Amino acid sequence: TRAGPFAGARSDVLLLPALLLDPSDNGLVLASGLRRRGVAVTILASPDYAWVARTRAASGEVLPSIRADRGRWLARLQRLGELPSGVLIPASDTACELVATERERIPEALRSFEAADSSHLHLLDKDWTYRLAERLQIRHPRSWRLSSPEDLEGVAERATYPCLLKPTISHRWREHFGTVRVLVLRSQDDLLRSARPPLAAGLSLLISEYIPGPDRNLEAIVTVRRDDGTFALEYGRRKIRQQPPSFGGGTLQESIDPSGLRDLARRLLSEVDFVGVSSIEVKRHAESGEPVLIEVNVRIPQSWGIGDASGADASWRLYATLAGLPLPPQPRQALHVRSVVPTLEVHAIARAAMGRQSLRRLIRTYRGVADVSGLSFRDPAPALALLRSLLVSGARQVLTGDLTRRMKRYPAPPAPS
Repeated sequence: TRAGPFAGARSDVLLLPALLLDPSDNGLVLASGLRRRGVAVTILASPDYAWVARTRAASGEVLPSIRADRGRWLARLQRLGELPSGVLIPASDTACELVATERERIPEALRSFEAADSSHLHLLDKDWTYRLAERLQIRHPRSWRLSSPEDLEGVAERATYPCLLKPTISHRWREHFGTVRVLVLRSQDDLLRSARPPLAAGLSLLISEYIPGPDRNLEAIVTVRRDDGTFALEYGRRKIRQQPPSFGGGTLQESIDPSGLRDLARRLLSEVDFVGVSSIEVKRHAESGEPVLIEVNVRIPQSWGIGDASGADASWRLYATLAGLPLPPQPRQALHVRSVVPTLEVHAIARAAMGRQSLRRLIRTYRGVADVSGLSFRDPAPALALLRSLLVSGARQVLTGDLTRRMKRYPAPPAPS
């Protein structure tokens, strides 16, 4: 496929095909954005996000989850590696881990940022990331690691309550215990009761200080760092709402100026010579306004669409960096552009429908929305497949009472001291 006359590329440039691994709500935006620029896109999706593979912007295939059949994903990558060359973009933590740990078994023709000797696997671990931040004197939540049941008693006595329990590696927690991956602990008994099951399952945990502040205090800078240390992409975003409430993925976000987080991001990433895409999230302390490092994600975030909707040209700049194409200076990012992640936002709509929050107030928050995870009337198949999936899932949860039970399990943030 040859490129058309667009900014940042010549019309005689041969565009490599792109392979998108295990996308969530981030997949449609990337696939459709690249397809408009003349890139042939293939999507390998898990069953939970089969609707993404329905887009006409890509050739889609649904495989069992990576956890359920890792070998099948590797075999598929090996067959796709018979192409002369291509760009490989993991879109989930599990896919990122797969590529980094199995890079030697994936054909060299598929270019990726992730590798066995890259820092991706380290940054997936919150405890490792916090120790890195400590070395750089970057503020992070005070925390203690639990690696085995034997660690429990000592940490339970040292921790200050209320505090939070979270996994060191989030996607491994989700495989065992679902989407609620942060628990509020109000006593030693809470800690002992809540930590034993995941520790018995072989997971490592963090007991972490709670940083006070509303959802809007959660900000992130999303970057693509080249191997020469320069940045092909930088844009900022802020959470308006998240799921589960107070401790989860952003369901509604808006673009912000990234300059306030630029120095922090560059210090972190340059220290470990990180190359690739990252989303560095901080929470501004409710009292001091100081940014406190929460986590570093090393794959395209679920709300990736805000990077294109706000004018930062995120999808093309990510692809061009991997493909080795020249890029002009990044366009100026528009501020206060909002993006919705529909698979998560549906929970906020359900709470409003059940009278747990104001429907009118919810609707007002949609002012300024320019992206709904890439869903479009011009490409209706993904939206129809997603709607069907949500209706079936919602009906099942209502009939079994699981929706009400799940809402009761959502952790409430500690009250201000």
